[in-house]
Amino acid sequence: MTDTDSAIRRRLSIALEHAVAEGVIPGGVCMISRSGSPTITATAGHTASFDATGQPIDADASELVTGVRQPVTDATVYDLASVSKLYTSITLLSLADKGLVDLDVSVSEWLPAYRQGEKSAVTLAHLLSHTSGLPPTNPYTLQRSVHGEGTGHVSWVPPSRDAFLEDILTLPLAHPVGTDKVYSCLGYITSMAVAEAATGRPWAQLVRQHVLEPLHLTRTTFTPDKAHTAPTEHQPHFGRGMVHGIVHDETASALGGAAGNAGLFAPAHDVTMLGTALLNGLPGVLSTQSFERLWNDQLPGLLGGTAGRVEQEIGYGQSLGLRIGQTSWMSDAGRHARGHTGFTGTSLLIDRDKELVVVLLTNRVHPTRDGADVTALRHSISTIAYEAPDH
Repeated sequence: MTDTDSAIRRRLSIALEHAVAEGVIPGGVCMISRSGSPTITATAGHTASFDATGQPIDADASELVTGVRQPVTDATVYDLASVSKLYTSITLLSLADKGLVDLDVSVSEWLPAYRQGEKSAVTLAHLLSHTSGLPPTNPYTLQRSVHGEGTGHVSWVPPSRDAFLEDILTLPLAHPVGTDKVYSCLGYITSMAVAEAATGRPWAQLVRQHVLEPLHLTRTTFTPDKAHTAPTEHQPHFGRGMVHGIVHDETASALGGAAGNAGLFAPAHDVTMLGTALLNGLPGVLSTQSFERLWNDQLPGLLGGTAGRVEQEIGYGQSLGLRIGQTSWMSDAGRHARGHTGFTGTSLLIDRDKELVVVLLTNRVHPTRDGADVTALRHSISTIAYEAPDH
C-alpha cells in the first residue's frame, strides 16, 4: 500500500472511529475500490454494544471472547436491509432477459389481485422505480404478527407467508400509477411475487441463480451464520428480543426472511464485488439493454411531464433499482454516481466515470433505531473516496 493509500485509510478510520465515539454506530467497515488501485479497507468498533437482553456490554467483559461482542473486521457480515433491493432488480431484469417476465406489461398477467381497476396499469418498471402508486409499507400486516401486547409476554408470530403476501397484494394504490415517485418496499415485494409466479420457484433460489452464483458472491445469503454476523435491534415490543442472524426488517421477517425489499446479509468484500461488476456493466448477467435500464434514469419515461418536478423535489434520479446523484450521502462529487442505502446503516456507491466503488456497512440500529442516522457518515466516507487520487 502506498503512502497515499495509507493516508486515505487513516482518514476513513478516523471517520468511522468518530461515529463510534459519538454513539452513531457500535462499529463498521468501509471499502473503497478504484480501478488500477488496491482496495482500501478501514474498520472501527465492535459488532455489538448491548447483549441479547438489551443490556449494555462492559467493554472488558467476557463477551469479547464468547462471540457476542467482537471487533469489526472486513469479514463481519451485516444485514444489508434495502441494499437488497438492488439484487432484486438484477434478478427481475435477468428474468426479463430470459423472456420469463416483461418489464412493460401489466403485472396482472401473473398476479390476479392486479386484474381490476387502476392497479391493472402497474408494470414491473413501475414497481422497480417506485412509481407504481403503492404505499411505502403496510402497518396492518405487521400488527397481525404481534401477539400478547400489554400482557408482558409479547410474541412475534406472523401469519403464513401466503396470507401475509396476500395482504400486501390486495392493498389499494395510494396514488395513481405513474404520477409520482414514492419509495415503496411493497413495490419490491410485489416484484418478488411476480418472479415467483412466473417461474414457480422460491425467491431465495431465484436470487441465488440469477445474481449470487454468476457473480461468485459466495458469502451473500439470506441465512447467515449468526456467529459471524453483527446484531441489529433489540425489539422486545415485537417479541423478537435482540435481532441477530435474522433479517431486521419486520415485513421481510414476516415473509420468512427472504423478500424482495430486504433480507440479504453480506461482508464488505462481497458487496464490493457486486459494485465492481456494476462498473463493468454486469456482463454475463444482464443484456446491454437491461443494464441500461438498471443504470439510467427511468423517471422521464415513466412519469412523463411530471418527471422534472418530481426529480427536483426528491433531489435525485431513479433507475430500475439505483438512485442517481443523491448527493446528500454520495457527496457533491457524486452527481453522476449510482447507489442505494439500507435502513440498518449500509450503503453502496458506484461511479462508472471515476471507476469507483464505495461500500459502508454498519449496524446503526443497534440497539435501537431511534439514534442518529448515518447520512453524515456516508457523506464523509464518499467525500474521502472521491478525494483519493487515481493511480
